This record gives sequence, structure tokens and C-alpha cells, in this order.
Amino acid sequence: MRRMTPLQRATLLVLSASTLVQADLVNFETPQVYPLALSPDGSTLALCNTVDHRVELFGLASGTPVRLASVPVGMDPVTVRFRTDGELWAVNQLSDSVSVIDLASLVVVKTLATADEPADVVFAGNPLKAYVSCSQADVVQVFDAVSPDIPLKTIAIEGEDPRALAVSGDGTKVYVAVVA
Repeated sequence: MRRMTPLQRATLLVLSASTLVQADLVNFETPQVYPLALSPDGSTLALCNTVDHRVELFGLASGTPVRLASVPVGMDPVTVRFRTDGELWAVNQLSDSVSVIDLASLVVVKTLATADEPADVVFAGNPLKAYVSCSQADVVQVFDAVSPDIPLKTIAIEGEDPRALAVSGDGTKVYVAVVA
């Protein structure tokens, strides 16, 4: 019997593994937009667990991340943003929603329905508003950040797939990045 080189063994292993995959399996993962956020006071780290439809929360008081909770949200969270030290918003792209999480109780206290495929959320203005980009609808929806129920306004975007949002330093302008 002839000995195989390491490269030949690795190739055989890959070929063997590929025969186990069904032809109709599609590897699909929603791209994240803003998957990590640090609370304004620096005490809590939030991250999107996109494939498990959860937001993971870590305390940073000791200097080393300590797991606080895993909070179920909508399907495919792609963005997390803190509105305050006690409130986190998670944008759920496939379920067309935004989950508002109370950090004292570690539960979703409100779910906002959005237009198709929300991607990001930022907070700006006085009084404070929440701006949500909706990539397939080519719009940005504006919610009251303190009492969000339904969109106050929907802004059409001249471009396709609005995704990431940013706020000017003085908090008066919102910028949106589009794919095309």
C-alpha cells in the first residue's frame, strides 16, 4: 500500500466530507451591521448572536468580560445599540423588527415592527428619535426613542440597500450608507 502525503490525506478528507453534504443545503448567514456595542458607562458589552436569534450580554466591571445573560430576540439580530445604560435596542433583519431590551430585567419589553429587512438603528435629535434603516424597502424609519410604537415618519432613500447609520458629533444629523 502506497503512503499518502499530508496534502493528499487532507484532500481526501475534504472530498469525503463534501460527499456527506446534501446538494440542497444552502449556507445562509445574514451579514451583521453593528454587532458589538458598549454601554455609555462602559459597564456592559452587548453582542449579536445572529445564528441563535439572541443578544449576549457581558459585564465588564472586573476588567474581564463576565457573562450576564443571553436574551432571545427576533430572527437574525444584526445590530445592537444602547439608547441608555439601561436600555438596548437589537435590530432583527429577518423578522422585520427591533427588540427593546430592559437591562435591569434582562427581557425584551417592546418589539417594534419595521419595514422590510431593518439593518441598523441610531439615536439623534432633540427630542430624541430612533432612526432605523430598512435595506429592502430603501427607507429610514423614524421612531420616538422614548415611547416607540409606530414610525413617526418614513424617509425614502435615493439609493439601494441602506444599511449602516451614523450620527453627527452634535447629534443633529443622521447619515446612511447605501450599497448601490
